Amino acid sequence: MSSTTVYLLALAANLFFSTASLVFSMYAKKFSPFWINQFKVAVAILLFGFATVYTGWAPVSVTALGFLFLSGAMGLCIGDLFLFRAYATLGAGRSLVLFSFQPLILGVYGWFALGQHFTLSQMGAVACMMACLGVFLLERNKFTGHWDLKSFFWAFTGIILDAGGVMLTRSAYENSPALDSMQVNLIRCTGALVAFFIWKPRGIATVTKDFIAMKTKEKALVMIACICGTFVSLSLYLAALKYAHVASLTAVAITGPVWVAILECIWEKKWPNVYLVSAFGFFILGFYLMA
Repeated sequence: MSSTTVYLLALAANLFFSTASLVFSMYAKKFSPFWINQFKVAVAILLFGFATVYTGWAPVSVTALGFLFLSGAMGLCIGDLFLFRAYATLGAGRSLVLFSFQPLILGVYGWFALGQHFTLSQMGAVACMMACLGVFLLERNKFTGHWDLKSFFWAFTGIILDAGGVMLTRSAYENSPALDSMQVNLIRCTGALVAFFIWKPRGIATVTKDFIAMKTKEKALVMIACICGTFVSLSLYLAALKYAHVASLTAVAITGPVWVAILECIWEKKWPNVYLVSAFGFFILGFYLMA
């Protein structure tokens, strides 16, 4: 798989997840971060289960299985709970700003665990993507005039735990190279659902009851968001993760706030400002350097 294809897969995964995040943010406010996280994981397990029946089940070592279960519990359960807690107060766009720290975390991991050294162009790409987010950070600071430190702490904690989940998933791929991305996602989501059950045994019953009580349009909206934000985005992202340079791959994920900002402009019927235009400039340069 070419490097360009890998990063296009990651970009598509990010756009699906970022779009769904706007809906996740809404339901995190309406119910709770725990509610929307458990719901999306339950939907993902059903979809990945059906997909695995089609793609088949490759041999997996006990070590890789443990990595994937822990990855799901760490990233899809605990990490997303922190991240969605930030969504409920900061909104998806401001929360995703902190993804700019993730390439640094995964870059250190890739350097020591996988022997992946940074080339000059890759370092430039990560710098461009972080500059892209820095522009949005300046914009938020200018218009809000203050920081909600508690909410940003929640978001930052979620990002770190998500990065830990990515590291464990990549380690599972290294341990069992024949693993298919659908199989990996099914195991990770199962690990997350088990963690949710241990945390709150009656949670799934509450989620089911609330979903049944929703109006048809609300049901359709949350289902589409879960399909796009979990099944589609995770399938694309893990397919890319199997072959990518991990820090550069995560740098692509930083484009989320850019996409969220575009959607906000469309929703609010406003032209993009100078901050958005500048961010796009950094993004295009960064993606060119990665390709």
